[in-house]
Amino acid sequence: MEKAVVIANPAASQFTGGSHRDVMAILNKSFDVEAEWPGSGPEATEAARNATELGAGLIVAMGGDGMVHHVAQGVIATGTPLGVIPVGTTNVVSRLLDLPKNPSKAARLLTRPSPPIISGTVRLDLTRGSTVTVHHALFACGMGLDADVVAAADKEPYRKYRFGSLHYASTALGVAFRSFPKRRPHVRLVSGDRELTVSAAAVQFRNVYTYFGRMPIAITPEKPNPMTALLLERLRRRRVPTIATRLLTKRGLEGMSDMEVWKDVETLEATADPPIAMQADGESLGMVDHATISWAPDSISLIRG
Repeated sequence: MEKAVVIANPAASQFTGGSHRDVMAILNKSFDVEAEWPGSGPEATEAARNATELGAGLIVAMGGDGMVHHVAQGVIATGTPLGVIPVGTTNVVSRLLDLPKNPSKAARLLTRPSPPIISGTVRLDLTRGSTVTVHHALFACGMGLDADVVAAADKEPYRKYRFGSLHYASTALGVAFRSFPKRRPHVRLVSGDRELTVSAAAVQFRNVYTYFGRMPIAITPEKPNPMTALLLERLRRRRVPTIATRLLTKRGLEGMSDMEVWKDVETLEATADPPIAMQADGESLGMVDHATISWAPDSISLIRG
C-alpha cells in the first residue's frame, strides 16, 4: 500500500483533534498513513523532504497557507503530489485549487484515483550579506509594502487567528497610511530591458494575487503570462482609497501614477540599498540585499478539486 504522510499544524485556527482523527481514518483506507507534528516551518519542510526521500506517494499539509508553504518547500521538483487539508484562516491555496472547506471532504478527495496537476511556482533566490537562501512561492510574493503588512500582522497572532482577512485588511491600511508613505525608492528592479527604482513590488502569477475573505485581489484582470509585476515608486496617502477601490472592483492598477505594471515577466532582479523585506505566500522571508525572482515551470504536483 502506498504511503501518505500528513504534516499538521495543531495551532491553525480551524484545527481540531477530531478533524485530524477523521482525516487520518479516511486516508488510512487507501494509504499506509503516518502523522508528523513539526514544531516550526523549517521542521515542516524537513519532514516533507524526508518523507519524499523515503518514497512516500503523497504528502499532505493540514493547516493554513503558512503550513502549506513550508511543506511545499520539501516537495518542490520531486514529483511527489502535495495534498491540502485547509484548516487555516484564509486558505488561499485551497481556494485556488477548488478544495472543499470541510477537512473530511478534502481528505476524501485525496483518495480518489485521479491524476494530480503539474503547476509552476516562483523561485526566489535571496541574498543578505554572504547568506543565500532559496524559496518557492505558491501563490504570491513581494517586497516592501506587502512584506511589511505580513510582518505587522504576525505581531498580533491572536487577532490574525480570530479575525482573519479583516485583520490583514486593517493592518494593510495601517501600514499604507502611517509608515510606508515615508519610504523612498531604494530598490533597483530589472527585467530584460525594463528598469525602475521603487520602494515596493508585488508579483502576481495566479489568476488572483490573494484573497480578502472570498474577495479575489488582482494586480490586473488578465491572467499572468507567466508573471505580472506591480512596481510602486512612492505610496502617497491620498491615493490609498483609489488603489483599494480599484483592487476591490477588479479594475487593476495599470495607468496609475507613481507605479508601473510589467507584464510577461520571466525573471525579475532586485538590488536593495538599504535592504528590503520579502514575503512569499504570506510568510516573512526577512530582509534582503538582492533577490532573483524567476518562474519555475512544472515544479510542483498538486491535488485539486
